[in-house]
Amino acid sequence: MKSTTTILFALTYHLPSTLAGIAPTAAEECGDLGVMSYTASSLDSNVDPTNIRKCREHPLTLKDGSSPNLQARECWFGDEYGCSKGYCWESCDREKGTWCWTAWNKGHGNWRTCSGKEQCRPSEQSACGKDCKDAKECGCSCH
Repeated sequence: MKSTTTILFALTYHLPSTLAGIAPTAAEECGDLGVMSYTASSLDSNVDPTNIRKCREHPLTLKDGSSPNLQARECWFGDEYGCSKGYCWESCDREKGTWCWTAWNKGHGNWRTCSGKEQCRPSEQSACGKDCKDAKECGCSCH
């Protein structure tokens, strides 16, 4: 019984460091979405630098789950905001049809997720996504 306890203690002690060695890097985890990069001076004063999302691009910009989607984003002339494929969006200019995916932390945080439109009401804590490689992919746009 003592040897079993000793072995379990040893495993418990060494397991976290062993698992830490196999944790994916941000680049591996984000893949084609890219890793978010910013400097403290590039952030607005009301953005929390501890709540910046890890992956730069919106998950739905990936075409077939493997590469950035280069297809045009259709213009939308309907509702002011909504939920599509589990993510929140909002209209920027209803006359032009431009819209954006929304993210927490003034657009720098995690992408807003939803299961229905009511979860996507505009909020002071969220905004159009910021810092994508191509501003048209997360800012206000349509084609």
